[in-house]
Amino acid sequence: MINDAKDIGFVQDITQLDKLRQKAVSGDTESEKSALTAAAKQFEAVFTSMLFKSMRKANSGFESDLFHSKTEDFYRQMLDEQMASHLSTSGRLGLADMIVAQLSTNIAGDKPKETSEPDQLQQALARIREHQQQNSDAEKIKGTADSASVPEPRRFDSPESFIHSLRPYAEKAARVLGVDASVLLAQAALETGWGTKVVANSRGSSHNLFNIKADRSWQGDKMATQTLEYYGHTPVVEKASFRAYDSYQDSFNDYVNFLSGNPRYMAALSHQGDATSFIQGIHQAGYATDPEYAEKVLRVRSQIQQMD
Repeated sequence: MINDAKDIGFVQDITQLDKLRQKAVSGDTESEKSALTAAAKQFEAVFTSMLFKSMRKANSGFESDLFHSKTEDFYRQMLDEQMASHLSTSGRLGLADMIVAQLSTNIAGDKPKETSEPDQLQQALARIREHQQQNSDAEKIKGTADSASVPEPRRFDSPESFIHSLRPYAEKAARVLGVDASVLLAQAALETGWGTKVVANSRGSSHNLFNIKADRSWQGDKMATQTLEYYGHTPVVEKASFRAYDSYQDSFNDYVNFLSGNPRYMAALSHQGDATSFIQGIHQAGYATDPEYAEKVLRVRSQIQQMD
């Protein structure tokens, strides 16, 4: 029996695949199944590493030349490869399981032998992409229905009206992030003073509930205003540009995309449904400069839970 975790090895060690290929043609059914599982996990680790590399490249626009160095890149790459191996070994992504389920039928004799391994792999990946696309389309349709059924609030007269109006949007975003909606509502409430201080100008509201700044990668509308930033424990008033949206639904959507598409928040998203770990994780990853940010969000969340 092959030790899956051991055979994954270093994520870029492609020679492991050759060793597994030799085991796969040994003629023993159990050895073939074990080799297939280990090979699938090796493929998942390599794929995940490539994904991390692509995300790092997309995030390079946020880096400052003052603090950036080749040494940092080297150790960051090592961390990414280690994380890729860990995710593959733990089975959290599920890609390896899907590949095994697709290809193991050939071992059992259910598929024609003339089908080549590359063709089988392409078929497996095609099914994965189709499954992901179906889920994405379903989510978009559901999101459209949710948005159409909930009128967009113009103002919030009280914390209760803030919670009542935004809960449908928060619940949808929370399902994607795997946390309770109350922590997202608490964060939005803290950022905007229960909706009374949403960034706005003469053109109207920015609908920015999470005060996400308009960095160089942002291609949409933006609004400039004063903001309070902390350097250590020293608060400093600065002027900054913030992202502007057409609706509060768009604000929640961009918040989810902002976290899930940024590698520095990846550890925070492995919270296993723990709201405290989630908010502390994104804070430690640099979401806000206020040293008491996570504690403040959790206190507001307690208020919301009491309202409920």
